[in-house]
Amino acid sequence: MPTMNISLPEALAAFVEKEVASGGYASQSEVVREALRLLHREKAVEFEKQEMLRRAILVGVDDWKAGRLDDRPIADILNDIED
Repeated sequence: MPTMNISLPEALAAFVEKEVASGGYASQSEVVREALRLLHREKAVEFEKQEMLRRAILVGVDDWKAGRLDDRPIADILNDIED
């Protein structure tokens, strides 16, 4: 496994030490690896959300190009949905 040296601000270094001292992690490396796994997961979720939005926009553009538009005020459309 590659080794990296990192610098942390005091607050983050103290947090890492606290996590190890509490027994939740066996080493500083475990804390950092878990933090990076969580960041990786968060980035993947954010990417998927962006992809979903991109696909929804493309559907909207396709509907617009095909003339499938409703030019009523949004309040009227919402009223029809709620009825």
